[in-house]
Amino acid sequence: MKLFKHVLLPTSSMALKKVNVLFDEQIIKISNSEIEIEEPCEEIDLSGRILLPGAIDPHCHIVSDNEPQAQITHISRLALLGGWTCLAELSYRNPQPIFDMRNLNHLKSQIDASSYVAMPFWGNVEIENYPYHAESALELWTRGALGLAIFSPSPNPAITELSFDEIMDLFMDIYESDTAFTFQGWDQENHAKPSDAAQRDAIRKILRRMQENPIHIPRVNAWETIEFVNTISKRSDISFSMNILNLMQFYETRVNCNVVFDFGTEEERQEFLHLVRTNKLYTVSHNAGICDEKQEPLFACEAPDLMPYSYLWMLSELWKKRKIPLATVIKVVSENPAKRLGIYPEKGCIAVGSDADFVILDPTVNTIMPLNDHQEMELEGHIDSVWIKGEMAVEMGEILERRGGYLPRMHTPKRRHNKRSWI
Repeated sequence: MKLFKHVLLPTSSMALKKVNVLFDEQIIKISNSEIEIEEPCEEIDLSGRILLPGAIDPHCHIVSDNEPQAQITHISRLALLGGWTCLAELSYRNPQPIFDMRNLNHLKSQIDASSYVAMPFWGNVEIENYPYHAESALELWTRGALGLAIFSPSPNPAITELSFDEIMDLFMDIYESDTAFTFQGWDQENHAKPSDAAQRDAIRKILRRMQENPIHIPRVNAWETIEFVNTISKRSDISFSMNILNLMQFYETRVNCNVVFDFGTEEERQEFLHLVRTNKLYTVSHNAGICDEKQEPLFACEAPDLMPYSYLWMLSELWKKRKIPLATVIKVVSENPAKRLGIYPEKGCIAVGSDADFVILDPTVNTIMPLNDHQEMELEGHIDSVWIKGEMAVEMGEILERRGGYLPRMHTPKRRHNKRSWI
């Protein structure tokens, strides 16, 4: 066991409270007063440091060949350095899609052998396996997949494209289950090429066919799409992610991004600022993967180079500079994605019984983040260490050990909106 002493913990208000935290692989006790224990325990004084939950990315696009271990290792190491302790894999180009338990176990073994962070993943549907495709999909769900990824058009030649009628049939086949879905695509019937408007029309078609199942849109590229999704989220259990590089660009941080985000008019930009402050920017994602010049915008991957800085950028830019409550920032990068992925409260919060996945922030030391054209940006704060399942995995920018592996979904995803509050 280990005991953090005098560490600062975020609260639902703007304040931080000083606590002691006892933990092994999970958190055992959190107390404002001294914790008395009889067993031997390593005490670690963190006076002046802030204890944060590990960040969670709801979808990366890492696996793109038959031997993805090097890709998984490379991107998960960058994520770990930045305090991202969980990456959910949503494969767009995996030559061995996750159609059944054999595929699931194969990818699980590759992740267990190479990932530096916890890594759950989404399953796929092969309509060519009709009439057994729905049965295989349900088995993936019951055995720990995050849900089912459906695409129209398909970005992967190994996955047969689903028409909207076939998607409707799939929803009907699993109507009795609580299976979650992620959808990406555009309406090819009414649009000649992909666009933000074509994506919105595709989402409308999906929602006309949905039952009560939760559905997540892994990347939106326009303010109008965010406004549309938020408007209908009280009637349909739908959520979305925005790319974190686009968010950086909105706040005038000079970074490269493969896809341009349409923030609309000046009035709509002001509405977007309000959305960020009020926890209606639901989740953010790096969409990290191996970039391809031919990729469509809706299925675009981004280089993972800034993953060691992105969590800290959120804290520095939004919390410290823009005075957005720290609790709101934590919801966007950790709590909301954990709830949506069905891994909360084991992940995504600091509470008794949760996994001891921590980021220790030193607010007195600044960090230099590299930008375009050999420029730099000074961020307020510094990540002292990153912990996974109760063991230090990163100290002062150096990886100490690999603590990652496959993470199965544990619960039904939390609904995005209930009668009283946003989650």
